[in-house]
Amino acid sequence: MSDAGLPRGVGKMKKILAALFVLILVGVLGACGQSEAITVMVPSGSPALAQLYVQNDTKDYQVDVVQGADPLVAAFGSQSHDFIFAPTNLGAKLYANSPDYIYIAAVVFGNYYLVADMGDSTETFDLDYLDGREMTVFGANSTGDIVLRYILESADVNPNIIYVSSVADATSLLIAGETSIIMTAEPSLSVLLARDPDYAVIDLQTEYESLTGESSYPQAGVFAKATLSDRTINKFLDDLEESVTDVNADPEAAATLATDLGYTFGQTVLETAIPNSHLGFVSAVDSRTDLESYFTIIMSVSAPLIGGALPADGFYYQP
Repeated sequence: MSDAGLPRGVGKMKKILAALFVLILVGVLGACGQSEAITVMVPSGSPALAQLYVQNDTKDYQVDVVQGADPLVAAFGSQSHDFIFAPTNLGAKLYANSPDYIYIAAVVFGNYYLVADMGDSTETFDLDYLDGREMTVFGANSTGDIVLRYILESADVNPNIIYVSSVADATSLLIAGETSIIMTAEPSLSVLLARDPDYAVIDLQTEYESLTGESSYPQAGVFAKATLSDRTINKFLDDLEESVTDVNADPEAAATLATDLGYTFGQTVLETAIPNSHLGFVSAVDSRTDLESYFTIIMSVSAPLIGGALPADGFYYQP
């Protein structure tokens, strides 16, 4: 039936509705043609340095840099982000509770150091030097503490360990002269060395490798929402690998980018921190052996830190 046979008002209404339908259809099709930015959460520190060039790609990625573990745990629970950078043991522990996120790659391979103010001493700062001496360590029963104790026990060294809650606390005590030996991590290590390059340093990753024969331990990794497509995960992995390569290849340029992105550490500190952060990119499958060795050490002290058992096969992403 044509509009000519309809009352005047009805025909006009049909034209208005038709026009609205066309506008709505165009809007829907336009929205479908736009790809939403992938959401990423990363803790400040070495993991954040690994993904600088991902963060700089604001067209494809929306990156939230956070402080501490609490926002990471909340993000895993709410599934608020597509990708989450986190300590590998935290990802394993949360996977044991609910397999919403899977492990896709490791990006930080150990980031713990011992630092000492040797004063006028002519002794060598090595593991033997620690025997019987007091030292300050942050995070009792954390993975860093467990790795340290594993190294000390393997070397048959017994210092008197005093615990504080954070790396910032340990750093402050050393600067104030209230302790002479601490465990620290990057970028706090570079802050200390910028202040006093005469501080003596032991790289715990080197000690770990000497004891175990492993290339180090996958301390921090990235986890993907299990419902993401292989295409989305693989694109992110390609971009992340490229970022890690570029950061390691030119720390000066990476430090400049970090400053431009709002990172509060100074340019010089960042340039020093990047090479000391042991950044790398190893896929979930290729890092599994090293990760399980690391987890086995953790389990020997506190199995709940990784969820009570080594993760099942489904934890590891296979393209």
